[in-house]
Amino acid sequence: MAERNAPLPMRPTKLFGRIMEFVNAPSYRLARKLIAPQSGQRLMEIGFGSGRLLEMLAQSAKDIHLAGIDPTEAMVEMARARRTLAQRAGSLDLKRGMPEALPWADSMFDAVAAVHCFQFWEDPERAAREVLRVLVPGGRLVVILRNHEGHAPAWLPNPISRSGNEYDGACTLLTETGFALVRDGGRAGTSKAITASS
Repeated sequence: MAERNAPLPMRPTKLFGRIMEFVNAPSYRLARKLIAPQSGQRLMEIGFGSGRLLEMLAQSAKDIHLAGIDPTEAMVEMARARRTLAQRAGSLDLKRGMPEALPWADSMFDAVAAVHCFQFWEDPERAAREVLRVLVPGGRLVVILRNHEGHAPAWLPNPISRSGNEYDGACTLLTETGFALVRDGGRAGTSKAITASS
């Protein structure tokens, strides 16, 4: 799969991953709380970057299976190299790719997280349908959005994010795609969370 062609404010390198890990720390804590991982669950993250949230999930519950997809090879390598994740090689499935074509079977995951990556979904409806497909019935989706209300950069690939009404647009998308219980999941600084059920 080719690297994303859309311009980004920084090249997705390991340095970029470390910076994002620091900036996103409050959102990762909120995502972990909303997912509430339990032993034996299968959890997946879209746009996992450095792998910090996956590491936090691994440390929160025993015997969980972790999976994720990210568009850049540098982030896949960085996440796989994290000690906590490297020790879970048998229960870790990290792939390079995009949310519009998730490489997993139907009803595979108990929860899916997407932290600060919604704005990069080029086809948000298709991506949302893919997430719904891979979630078990009654599974949970946690989306955390950066604050793009009213001042979204023109280079963002997601038309909902560029609209300047990202939060409401994302909630509408999830409802129209077939998610249930689309709700406000709280805030982490200026970021807003959405939770939804399959």
